Amino acid sequence: MYLVIDVETENTGSDIMKDNKRIISIQIGDATKQELYYDDSQNPQWTLGQATKKITSLASQGYIFAGFNFKKFDLHFLKHFLGIELSQSNIFDLSDTPQIEDYRKNKIFRLEDVCRKCGIEVTHKHKMNQKAESYKTRRDIIEQAHTKAEEMVRTKQWSLDFAFNWVLDKLAGGHAIYDSYQEFVQSGGRKDTLFYEYAIGDVISEYQLLKALGY
Repeated sequence: MYLVIDVETENTGSDIMKDNKRIISIQIGDATKQELYYDDSQNPQWTLGQATKKITSLASQGYIFAGFNFKKFDLHFLKHFLGIELSQSNIFDLSDTPQIEDYRKNKIFRLEDVCRKCGIEVTHKHKMNQKAESYKTRRDIIEQAHTKAEEMVRTKQWSLDFAFNWVLDKLAGGHAIYDSYQEFVQSGGRKDTLFYEYAIGDVISEYQLLKALGY
């Protein structure tokens, strides 16, 4: 029995691992039913505490939790921020499958690119990417991107243009997701918000990918 777990974090920096401040939401489900728990929920049914209880209960029932890059990202932060530990028998990382490893050999790394190869729609990703574009013209983000890019030129020996654009993408994406989350919280957790569509969209697309890969 498979279910997808997907985690969103508060990260408005450029490092996808080191700059995370907290988990803002946890999504659990499959292609037909999904649940979203979030840190600022005023409804006790949808708090991160309830998500922790739900995950623990499902694990005890023998469910296998799947996700894209699950071990290195979602599982890591579930343990780091919430103390959730899962046994190997409860974990299935789509990124470890032979099909995904082959994609990586051809420089296909992102979930949306893998889904595209498998014919899976990722409209939710496109909408968030469009929102992120507007952040790339903000002076504070541009200045932060320049500073970080210069550091990466020294440490990674990347070209300045490549480093700047790479950092700018990360900063803009992080701000777009977090600001969308704040709008979602202010709405009282409405399902017609961009953040809800984005977060739940990852669960659906990852579950569809699981099936497309033959699991």
